[in-house]
Amino acid sequence: MKNIRWYDRNPDLKEVFDFIQGLGEAYQAKIAQDIIQILVGDFHLNLDEIINNINAKSNDYDFQRWYDKNIDMFTSFEIIKILPENLQAEVIKRIIETVLFIYLEDGASPK
Repeated sequence: MKNIRWYDRNPDLKEVFDFIQGLGEAYQAKIAQDIIQILVGDFHLNLDEIINNINAKSNDYDFQRWYDKNIDMFTSFEIIKILPENLQAEVIKRIIETVLFIYLEDGASPK
């Protein structure tokens, strides 16, 4: 039986995350930082409490997923995971814009 990831339930989220997964670590790092900026700047989330909760839960976590390798990626994805679906949809739109901008800005070379 295939394990269903939390983001597999949203086709747009799955597509964006799968695309990000296929990028090189440098692109992933840029995108992760931009996602955090989007969450703070565009959606005015107070990340202090959210990050404290994520850090408290992560003490017992094994960090085996592909996005766990980068702390910014891990944090941004964990924040997206707890957002309501309507807000996730808005965040995904902004992430798509960011991913395309970064990807195309550097000449569309994914690795």
